[in-house]
Amino acid sequence: MNALASPHSACNIDAAIAHLKRVLSAEGANSLFGQTHWRKRVQQVKATRGLHRNQQLRLERLMTMLSDSAR
Repeated sequence: MNALASPHSACNIDAAIAHLKRVLSAEGANSLFGQTHWRKRVQQVKATRGLHRNQQLRLERLMTMLSDSAR
């Protein structure tokens, strides 16, 4: 799968964002998969067509969480 191809649709995007938030809040980029994995996952979700502004903002906050945890 291309790094920018999204496996998500408008029907499941909120669940995908919620899952990423849960994992990143609990484990951050220090999880088993590491920051590179989670950054790719957030980018895949961001590539979903038809995202609402609220969803885009939530994804930007997740990217900020990843950046902050790298410091």
